[in-house]
Amino acid sequence: MRKNKTLELIRQGSPAVGTWLQLQNVNSTRLLVAQGSFRWMLVDFEHTPIDHTTASHIFGVIADLSGGEITPIARVAAGTVDHIKHALDAGAQGVIVPMVNSAKEAADAVRFARFPPKGERGGGGMVPHVGFATSGPGYIAEANDEILVGVQIETTEGLANIKEILDVEGIDLVFIGPNDLHLSLGLPAKFWSEEPAFQDAVRTVADACREAGVPLGTLCRDAASVRNRIEGGFTFLGHASDLHFMLTKAGEEYGALHDISEPASTWCNMVNLDRLPDSLRGVPRD
Repeated sequence: MRKNKTLELIRQGSPAVGTWLQLQNVNSTRLLVAQGSFRWMLVDFEHTPIDHTTASHIFGVIADLSGGEITPIARVAAGTVDHIKHALDAGAQGVIVPMVNSAKEAADAVRFARFPPKGERGGGGMVPHVGFATSGPGYIAEANDEILVGVQIETTEGLANIKEILDVEGIDLVFIGPNDLHLSLGLPAKFWSEEPAFQDAVRTVADACREAGVPLGTLCRDAASVRNRIEGGFTFLGHASDLHFMLTKAGEEYGALHDISEPASTWCNMVNLDRLPDSLRGVPRD
């Protein structure tokens, strides 16, 4: 049975860098997988809803085309047993549950993602064992140790309950959701900042994870941020998204062609209609 390479790395304390799949497209995923640039790729059921059939194709492409070197992961809405069970039965090799505020919510995520006796996921899926290159019975026997279960901490309530959440057996990863954590603290949404309240919150989570021996992850805007977070002890790093990479490259090329300097924010977040050259806005030449 193939090992979950991402889980293997973060358990060793080594970095595993991956990316979000916002385009939810099988062909773009195939192209990205073929580059071999990431350790994991995440399909987002929460903010960029995806139909179940497409998700199963994407999970299969990631696991099989990479030969198990890239881990397919799903982010699912909190409290959605159907999302968790479907994602895992469709071939995801890990789930991350956002907006976890209590130990009970964390325990539910573990319970829905594990086979008995550690949970109540239930055996019967025909697809998931293929991504791990093993038989159905072999998969059921070992999947509890190979399926990553992560929880996102991004609210003040989750922050206050972090030690109780980490007491839940079976949590493989704590993921700080930076944008939502900023908002919860009454700050503007950002990937990262030096705001004292945000830095205090990060330290609270990081110290609790260090004490409990649980790996820590977060989302990063760019490569420089990934390096900074690795230096800060994070091992599960989300490096932007497939949509971010596409729009940023398109923006850079557009800027180079029309002599527009790179914006203070990323090209992905910019709408530049007011900066279009007249020739592209249909304004007649003199």
